[in-house]
Amino acid sequence: MQATRNKYISISALISIVIVFSLGCSNVVPELPLPAAQAAPAAPAAPAQKLIYSKSTPIQPIKPAPAAPATPAEIPTSTAVEKEHNSQIKTTSKPKNKLKTVDSPRSASFPVTIMDREGYEVIFEEAPNRIVAFDSAAVETIFAIGEGHRIIATHDFVSYPPQVNSIKKVGDAFNMDIEAIVNLNPDLVYIFYPTFKEQLENAGLRVLLIQTIDDDFQKTADLFRMWGSITGAVAEADILASDFEMRIDSIQNMLSPYKSGPSIFQDVGGLWTPGNDTLVGNVFKTLKLQNVAHDIEGYAQFSPETLIERNPQYIMAPYGDNISSNNKFKNVTAVRNGAVIIPSDDYLSTSGPRFILGVEELAKTIYPGLWKR
Repeated sequence: MQATRNKYISISALISIVIVFSLGCSNVVPELPLPAAQAAPAAPAAPAQKLIYSKSTPIQPIKPAPAAPATPAEIPTSTAVEKEHNSQIKTTSKPKNKLKTVDSPRSASFPVTIMDREGYEVIFEEAPNRIVAFDSAAVETIFAIGEGHRIIATHDFVSYPPQVNSIKKVGDAFNMDIEAIVNLNPDLVYIFYPTFKEQLENAGLRVLLIQTIDDDFQKTADLFRMWGSITGAVAEADILASDFEMRIDSIQNMLSPYKSGPSIFQDVGGLWTPGNDTLVGNVFKTLKLQNVAHDIEGYAQFSPETLIERNPQYIMAPYGDNISSNNKFKNVTAVRNGAVIIPSDDYLSTSGPRFILGVEELAKTIYPGLWKR
């Protein structure tokens, strides 16, 4: 029952975050179709240590019904491809995150300097022992490198690893109980958005603000190494990061001979879906999948008519299939071929160590033949 509750909380949180970021915040031309499964062709206290600021510029995938490769399109001239590519860059590219480690050590040594989201250097003279981590990916990462004992509090929506059930909750993803945090006397508060940064600093707390990775999932390995530097678990973090990078390379090498694969749509609820400039959109591009929502920025809500018109060969529904049972979608290729994918877990919602499991699971599901090679 607790798992079910956590799942629905996660769904509500994700849709809330999707709406917040969407309000605030290519078709790739195939040359050689990538073989997929067999299918009909498609028609997100007390003052602690002194803080110095200086402003400076194997998982088993689900098995959908067999599906067929996408129908090859006419190959345009290289000039046309280049023009389309440049156009896509102008409309969907986003500024790079400011995440950067400064003189990050290769072994556990201090001081360590981390540049935050706003371009400030945060200096650690020693590893923090009492961390309030207000970010799911940070919590997962710190536990994964064996430093979970340092976390004394987080927010309500963090559900993994299981040990977080015994950790104090001091707010939800977008609300913080400042008084409760101060009373915990942390020596580091880690946040992914700036709303409460000033209040926390005015209370004498050390704050590290790093934006959650929301576009290129391969940057995740950098965060693993950052936490290794901060906690002193440099070797453990490097092992975790290197494994993550090696598994990405393996997938990319497997797909490197091919230019394009099947079309896909992700429904996170109510036909809300990610564009190419999102974390999941980046996964689709890595797997050579054609996102039918390629022309939206961030997350947006598709109309039923648009989904029917774009007719994806696969639909990914991490929070349950509400499409197959709707008679209006009966002729969509993914529905006709039973290719609505419900992942075994919501790995792709958090840019932490388990994210690669979601990428691999999707690759195994779409390309089972290639994966066996």
